[in-house]
Amino acid sequence: MVDDAKRNDDFERLRKREAELLARIERLKTSMNQTGEIGTLVFKNNLLKEAQEELRRVQDKLSGVAEP
Repeated sequence: MVDDAKRNDDFERLRKREAELLARIERLKTSMNQTGEIGTLVFKNNLLKEAQEELRRVQDKLSGVAEP
């Protein structure tokens, strides 16, 4: 029972982080489309890559938490 509760807490925490990252990625993509300066584009591209990498890690953890 304790393991199930912890697993559910982990799952909910990871799902919340996943949603936050997806929203962040979408905001960055929109912002990049509206940016004209190359330096700013490079910076935002780096932020986008970092967010995508973290999203991948979170989704990998989610697939492990969802398994019994």
